[in-house]
Amino acid sequence: MNELTPMQAACWFGRITDSDYLGGVAAHLYTEFDGQRIHPSNLESALQRVYLEHPILRLSLSLDGIAEIKTHSTHSLLEVDDLTHLSSEEQQKYLLHKREQWTHQQLDLSNGQTARFSVSLLGDNNFRLHIDTDMIAIDPSSFRRVMEDLTLFYLDSKAIFTPAPSFFEWHNTIRSNTDLKKLNSRDRKWWQSRLPYIAPTPSLPISNINSQQIKSHCLRAIIAPEELKHLQRLGRHNKVTLSNLLLGIFAFSLSKATNDKCFRLNIPTFWREPLLPETNRCVGDFANFVLLNVNITQHKNLSSLVRSIATQMIELLEHSHYPGVNVMRDLSRYHGTAQNAPIVFTAALDMAEGELFSESVHNTFGAMNWSVSQGPQVALDAQAVRLDGGLLINWDIRLDALPLDWVNTIFENFTKLLKKLCTTPELLNKSFDRLGAFTSNNNEPESKIAYNSLDSEAHTATPLSAIQKAYLLGRTTQLPLGGVAMQEFREYHGHFDATVLKKRLASMVQRHKSLRTYIDTNKLMQVVTDNVTINLKEIDLSQQSSQAATTYIENYRNIYSHSLFDLNFSPWNVTIFYLTDQLLTVFTRFDALILDGRSIAALMVELFETGPIEPPTPDKKQTLEPLNDHDSAQRKSDITYWTNKLSSIDTTPQIPWMVPLDTVGVSKFARKSVIINPIEYRQLIKIGAKQGLFKNSSIMSVVLELLAYWSENRSIHVAIPVLPMYSGALSNHSTFIALAWQANVNNVSSQAKKLQSDILEGLQHLSFSGVDLARTLFEKCGSGPVLPIVITNGLSWPSLSDAHPMHLKSGLTQTPQVAMDIRFTTQQDGALVFSIDYACDAIDVTAIDNLLTAIDTALSQIIHLNEFSFVAKQCFPQNQDFRNKNCNFYTNSASLSLQAQLFSIYTEVIGIAPKDAPPKETSFINMGLRPHHLKTILKRLNADFSTSLSANDVFQCRNIENVEKLLKATKVADKAADQKTQPVHSI
Repeated sequence: MNELTPMQAACWFGRITDSDYLGGVAAHLYTEFDGQRIHPSNLESALQRVYLEHPILRLSLSLDGIAEIKTHSTHSLLEVDDLTHLSSEEQQKYLLHKREQWTHQQLDLSNGQTARFSVSLLGDNNFRLHIDTDMIAIDPSSFRRVMEDLTLFYLDSKAIFTPAPSFFEWHNTIRSNTDLKKLNSRDRKWWQSRLPYIAPTPSLPISNINSQQIKSHCLRAIIAPEELKHLQRLGRHNKVTLSNLLLGIFAFSLSKATNDKCFRLNIPTFWREPLLPETNRCVGDFANFVLLNVNITQHKNLSSLVRSIATQMIELLEHSHYPGVNVMRDLSRYHGTAQNAPIVFTAALDMAEGELFSESVHNTFGAMNWSVSQGPQVALDAQAVRLDGGLLINWDIRLDALPLDWVNTIFENFTKLLKKLCTTPELLNKSFDRLGAFTSNNNEPESKIAYNSLDSEAHTATPLSAIQKAYLLGRTTQLPLGGVAMQEFREYHGHFDATVLKKRLASMVQRHKSLRTYIDTNKLMQVVTDNVTINLKEIDLSQQSSQAATTYIENYRNIYSHSLFDLNFSPWNVTIFYLTDQLLTVFTRFDALILDGRSIAALMVELFETGPIEPPTPDKKQTLEPLNDHDSAQRKSDITYWTNKLSSIDTTPQIPWMVPLDTVGVSKFARKSVIINPIEYRQLIKIGAKQGLFKNSSIMSVVLELLAYWSENRSIHVAIPVLPMYSGALSNHSTFIALAWQANVNNVSSQAKKLQSDILEGLQHLSFSGVDLARTLFEKCGSGPVLPIVITNGLSWPSLSDAHPMHLKSGLTQTPQVAMDIRFTTQQDGALVFSIDYACDAIDVTAIDNLLTAIDTALSQIIHLNEFSFVAKQCFPQNQDFRNKNCNFYTNSASLSLQAQLFSIYTEVIGIAPKDAPPKETSFINMGLRPHHLKTILKRLNADFSTSLSANDVFQCRNIENVEKLLKATKVADKAADQKTQPVHSI
């Protein structure tokens, strides 16, 4: 049996399992060569000869990872597309579509398709050669060998040379070699002793929200031959290889983008132990990798950094007999969580052959003008290789994980610094702060002025309020559901004159002090400056296809909407995307440290107002002064009021959270919405008005009744943001009060009237509100967060008219210690919109969908009955225990026992001792599961549980929880099938 290497096994798992982290792709390399004059028949014959000489090209892998070498290829080796009848424009469209398809394809390894070759004939003797190779059979070092042999056999079909060993022949020799076994054992101990000291992954702006479509792209740059000579001399002068010189510059460029001082990089190696003759001509997967620690703080300049990296690389390569895949598995066990190394730096600069391809390859097939690779758990693969006398810098990016502009900034800084070092080599010895011009963060507007550089006479300062201080604390990870900023993101789309928009924005910054406000986190002050700084970013996508622009914006949105502002700057931003057909997409984001929801809405109307721009005017003085928290009599009265009002609350809300909220750390947020059309909305308001209810009271009472019915104890308490009646400057005047609701105490109408009265009363007692109320409830309930549900009334917020050319497309609000913000606003066309912004780690999306369905159903009941009444039980999905189904608190002992049994089977087959067992949540890949383990596991599962699981289903399971769900579902299906086959007895 041909056993896969650890790297091959990892690639096999990565391609067939839809991993939560950058999985579901094949490890493959797609390239394009553009040449002139090709003979497809000769190329077909050359391919047949290459497949004959290298058995690994006939590799077939079964679902459980069993490798077999076919006697001959079972598929056509060459595809020919004749495009000569198409126009130049049609050819380009076809070729771009083909590139997109081949970049994201998975070759059919189960049928021996390790590579795919195609020629596109373009006319005038021009052609493009398309090649896609799966790295399980052909790693990058072997791809070079394939191209050299393909060229040789194309030029001389009868060429003869000493046969190379087959890959598995070489691999079996490696596995049985006594000396290499000792080295493997030695290096295993060495790496395990280093586990506590392996640096973390870089702080990448990776989205945890699963993309609907995997998207890869590459960035390319050329270092000219003369520039390469300068870099080589620079490396020799500093006694480092060219590869290590570029690696050090890459590490520095990355650190400036992430602000990390210490992180790890994945460095691939392709060493072939020369135990058999002609091993250098062998084709297969020789890939391994080592983990490089980068610590910027230990160095003052690039020279020191690159020399340190060069020294460390020597030590790492000396201990590379223990596979990198196994190191990552050990690291995952050590930390108890899945570990990864998503940033890869691949350099092929010190090859004995020099160039990537020989002159013969280029003369035969032309220039390699495009290459892009994919790999499981790889977000960015930065490659450097010699080509045409110079250097090709090629970075492969997962755009569904990383924003293109973020990577592009690093790429431009990296290449700019390389080129500058060619003419100014002394930069290598300059201090890091002297290199800032080559590592600027283009995500920040150039016109920004940091607060710490403001002129002391150009600003006024006032202390932060209690709620602003709470928002600052929420930015840290000290509290559950922390690590987020209280901020609002909005996305607008449509036609608008960008010149007008930019002028209007500049005028608004002059007019509104809030847009010139900075937060001093050390002194806990807010500072208003006279400096006018426009926090505007412009991104031109007008030359991109609609699909490419959409993908770019989707990835940008995921990062942008969750990013925390740098508080050295005023915390707001407007970003304009220029699209085709003079369309604009506009992102806006404002931190609640400077603006509340109503103020943000007002600013958006002002920004997109189609009338003439008003000249800047100074802020008007507020007609209502802020509440005086030091009015002791009023405050004492308000404390008494709220203490009595909230006396019934003694626990946190008991809706179906996925986990206890005090165990949730930093979470991503998402939004789900439901829209009530304008006609139904007006009917609802009329029905409520007959009962003497305001709009917000009618709507809020429906939500509260459903939440209370949804709760385990049939009661709910929520936070309600409120604003004092004021006019004047736009800023953040908001606070919040707390309200409690019991399900089915009286009819909904009477409770809605009481709610309305409670809100009006609460507005009279705001000197003790917001943070004070949260602190009081925390002392009573004993654990937090105590007000994780917020209901926000945005009915009075201004909005653009329905006829306006720009429309609000989406949005997202996040708040520290809040798991769910239910907000209702009106759309530009007058429709009522319910939006729920929720913490993805706190509550399941299915639960959110159920609640939105319930709200929609309840409103339909009210409208249909023409009276303010509905039955909560009828509003939720039928035949579903919605409380227990979505809440993981209710795990029973039987389930735990089943998981324990399953976990025991997996650890026993993999060979993990009980004392070394990782957490049950650990993914199978990180536990060390290999394809050959699965056949044994499948037999054990079917035998121990008397079921008939399929190999495909078991292979798709990523962890024990997946196996448990599969087993239960199969049991149910087996039982149903048995019932169908039972004889029917007549009476």
